[in-house]
Amino acid sequence: MNILKVVLVAIGVILCLFLFGGPNATGTPEEIKEFREGSQLGLASTFTGIIVFLGIGLILLFFVVQLISNPKKTVLSILGLVAALIIYLIFWAAGTGDTNETLQLRHPVEQGTITATTAGLWTALVAVGVGFLAVIAGFFTRAIK
Repeated sequence: MNILKVVLVAIGVILCLFLFGGPNATGTPEEIKEFREGSQLGLASTFTGIIVFLGIGLILLFFVVQLISNPKKTVLSILGLVAALIIYLIFWAAGTGDTNETLQLRHPVEQGTITATTAGLWTALVAVGVGFLAVIAGFFTRAIK
């Protein structure tokens, strides 16, 4: 497994180095279009997609194995993921007041991207807050006992 990790990291680094050879944002539109349609970006994107696909597969395999060996804790973990998804969807549905102008973005993005990013940030903040409260509650629970 260590050899596989080293090989995958080495391939990823080499493909990332290909990306550095491409034009920057100030390049001509023709250079940028040629790079987007070229093999360098295609190889890096394909490799990234394969790694993400394999990662998702391994995560699902992990949950199946864990459901068999330790169902109670695995179900609790899955419930935690579902709770995080519900929190994210609530923040996503609520939307945001941020725009390209209020964020002073140099390169404008779609409003949906801003909404999804804001929902993700708020979800992460809620998770950190809940974790912090759990640590404090655990401290007081131990102190009382």
